Amino acid sequence: MRGQVALPFILLVSGIIIEITIAGSFITYFLSTSGLGERLSLRASTAAQSGLRDAMIRVARDKDYGASTQNYNLTVGSDTAAVTVSRTVDGTLGIYIYTIVSTGTASSRQRKLTATLIVNQKNGYLQLQSLIDTPVT
Repeated sequence: MRGQVALPFILLVSGIIIEITIAGSFITYFLSTSGLGERLSLRASTAAQSGLRDAMIRVARDKDYGASTQNYNLTVGSDTAAVTVSRTVDGTLGIYIYTIVSTGTASSRQRKLTATLIVNQKNGYLQLQSLIDTPVT
Protein backbone atom coordinates (compact mmCIF):
# COMPACT_ATOMS: atom_id res chain seq x y z
CA MET A 1 0.00 0.00 0.00
CA ARG A 2 2.79 2.38 0.78
CA GLY A 3 4.37 2.04 -2.70
CA GLN A 4 1.26 3.38 -4.45
CA VAL A 5 2.01 6.94 -3.37
CA ALA A 6 5.52 6.94 -4.84
CA LEU A 7 4.50 6.75 -8.53
CA PRO A 8 2.19 9.83 -8.56
CA PHE A 9 4.76 11.78 -6.54
CA ILE A 10 7.54 10.96 -9.04
CA LEU A 11 5.28 11.89 -11.97
CA LEU A 12 4.37 15.21 -10.31
CA VAL A 13 7.99 16.14 -9.62
CA SER A 14 9.03 15.11 -13.15
CA GLY A 15 6.25 17.25 -14.66
CA ILE A 16 7.38 20.29 -12.69
CA ILE A 17 11.00 19.80 -13.77
CA ILE A 18 9.96 19.50 -17.43
CA GLU A 19 7.84 22.69 -17.21
CA ILE A 20 10.77 24.62 -15.69
CA THR A 21 13.08 23.34 -18.45
CA ILE A 22 10.66 24.37 -21.23
CA ALA A 23 10.13 27.80 -19.67
CA GLY A 24 13.90 28.30 -19.43
CA SER A 25 14.30 27.36 -23.09
CA PHE A 26 11.69 29.93 -24.15
CA ILE A 27 13.28 32.65 -22.03
CA THR A 28 16.70 31.91 -23.49
CA TYR A 29 15.32 32.00 -27.04
CA PHE A 30 13.54 35.34 -26.57
CA LEU A 31 16.56 36.95 -24.91
CA SER A 32 18.88 35.84 -27.70
CA THR A 33 16.56 37.08 -30.48
CA SER A 34 16.09 40.48 -28.83
CA GLY A 35 19.87 40.89 -28.66
CA LEU A 36 20.12 39.96 -32.33
CA GLY A 37 17.53 42.61 -33.22
CA GLU A 38 19.52 45.27 -31.41
CA ARG A 39 22.73 44.25 -33.16
CA LEU A 40 21.02 44.33 -36.56
CA SER A 41 19.57 47.76 -35.81
CA LEU A 42 23.02 49.04 -34.82
CA ARG A 43 24.54 47.61 -38.01
CA ALA A 44 21.80 49.27 -40.08
CA SER A 45 22.48 52.58 -38.33
CA THR A 46 26.21 52.24 -39.02
CA ALA A 47 25.53 51.53 -42.70
CA ALA A 48 23.28 54.60 -42.91
CA GLN A 49 25.98 56.76 -41.30
CA SER A 50 28.56 55.41 -43.75
CA GLY A 51 26.31 56.29 -46.68
CA LEU A 52 25.78 59.78 -45.28
CA ARG A 53 29.52 60.38 -44.82
CA ASP A 54 30.23 59.05 -48.31
CA ALA A 55 27.74 61.53 -49.78
CA MET A 56 29.28 64.37 -47.76
CA ILE A 57 32.72 63.49 -49.16
CA ARG A 58 31.31 63.49 -52.69
CA VAL A 59 29.76 66.92 -52.13
CA ALA A 60 32.99 68.28 -50.63
CA ARG A 61 34.98 67.10 -53.65
CA ASP A 62 32.49 68.36 -56.27
CA LYS A 63 30.29 71.34 -55.37
CA ASP A 64 28.06 70.65 -58.40
CA TYR A 65 27.36 67.11 -57.25
CA GLY A 66 23.64 66.53 -56.86
CA ALA A 67 22.61 69.18 -59.39
CA SER A 68 20.16 66.53 -60.50
CA THR A 69 19.07 64.01 -57.89
CA GLN A 70 21.73 61.32 -57.42
CA ASN A 71 20.81 57.83 -56.22
CA TYR A 72 23.35 55.13 -55.47
CA ASN A 73 23.91 52.13 -53.22
CA LEU A 74 26.90 51.65 -50.96
CA THR A 75 27.95 48.25 -49.62
CA VAL A 76 29.29 48.25 -46.07
CA GLY A 77 30.47 44.75 -45.23
CA SER A 78 27.39 42.57 -45.57
CA ASP A 79 25.03 45.56 -45.17
CA THR A 80 23.91 48.19 -47.69
CA ALA A 81 23.07 51.87 -47.67
CA ALA A 82 20.76 53.44 -50.26
CA VAL A 83 21.79 57.09 -50.64
CA THR A 84 19.86 59.93 -52.30
CA VAL A 85 21.44 63.38 -52.77
CA SER A 86 19.45 66.36 -54.00
CA ARG A 87 20.41 70.04 -54.23
CA THR A 88 18.58 73.34 -54.23
CA VAL A 89 20.17 76.71 -54.91
CA ASP A 90 19.53 79.82 -52.84
CA GLY A 91 20.82 82.57 -55.13
CA THR A 92 20.15 85.42 -52.70
CA LEU A 93 22.48 83.97 -50.06
CA GLY A 94 24.87 82.33 -52.51
CA ILE A 95 24.55 78.85 -51.03
CA TYR A 96 23.70 75.33 -52.11
CA ILE A 97 21.37 73.41 -49.83
CA TYR A 98 21.89 69.66 -50.07
CA THR A 99 19.47 67.11 -48.70
CA ILE A 100 21.02 63.69 -48.15
CA VAL A 101 18.87 60.69 -47.28
CA SER A 102 20.68 57.48 -46.36
CA THR A 103 18.77 54.29 -45.57
CA GLY A 104 20.90 51.54 -44.02
CA THR A 105 19.75 47.94 -44.25
CA ALA A 106 21.07 45.02 -42.21
CA SER A 107 19.15 41.82 -42.82
CA SER A 108 15.58 42.68 -41.78
CA ARG A 109 16.32 45.98 -39.99
CA GLN A 110 16.42 49.45 -41.57
CA ARG A 111 17.53 52.85 -40.26
CA LYS A 112 17.12 56.12 -42.13
CA LEU A 113 19.18 59.28 -41.66
CA THR A 114 18.30 62.62 -43.27
CA ALA A 115 20.88 65.41 -43.32
CA THR A 116 20.78 68.99 -44.54
CA LEU A 117 24.10 70.33 -45.73
CA ILE A 118 24.87 73.95 -46.62
CA VAL A 119 27.71 74.78 -49.02
CA ASN A 120 28.90 78.33 -49.73
CA GLN A 121 29.16 78.85 -53.50
CA LYS A 122 32.11 81.25 -53.27
CA ASN A 123 34.54 79.68 -50.83
CA GLY A 124 33.20 76.10 -50.68
CA TYR A 125 32.64 76.19 -46.91
CA LEU A 126 30.64 73.10 -45.94
CA GLN A 127 28.35 73.07 -42.89
CA LEU A 128 26.11 70.30 -41.56
CA GLN A 129 22.86 72.07 -40.73
CA SER A 130 20.81 69.17 -39.35
CA LEU A 131 20.89 65.42 -38.93
CA ILE A 132 17.65 63.57 -38.24
CA ASP A 133 17.07 59.89 -37.60
CA THR A 134 13.68 59.44 -39.29
CA PRO A 135 11.47 56.36 -38.97
CA VAL A 136 11.44 53.96 -41.92
CA THR A 137 7.99 53.59 -43.45
